[in-house]
Amino acid sequence: MSRLMNIITGKCPRCEQGEVFESSNPYLVSKMLNTHKRCAHCNLNYIPEIGFYWGATYVAYALTVAFSGLVFVISTIMFGFMNSLNLNYVLVNGILIFILSPVFFRLSRIFWLWMFYERS
Repeated sequence: MSRLMNIITGKCPRCEQGEVFESSNPYLVSKMLNTHKRCAHCNLNYIPEIGFYWGATYVAYALTVAFSGLVFVISTIMFGFMNSLNLNYVLVNGILIFILSPVFFRLSRIFWLWMFYERS
């Protein structure tokens, strides 16, 4: 459970203490994309090579699809099958994905980093 919390909060995969992003707020637009170059505690290089985070786009896509599926299942249970396939579902799902996209962006980058550098 602590690993999951460290991924969600954006901690270093090696020491689990350092911050990956410069700002803890994903909605701070001026610093949303800023990643520290190295961990302040264990000196892990967060940017090992050019294009390292391209694979994180697949993780972000998977998160978005899973979230959309969850929204669809919840709307189907709450409102019935025919009501969940209408324009309201598409609009609500689109708005929620737009609002949560900075969170998905950060989670995908942190998860990608953890996949390659998780301590043993």
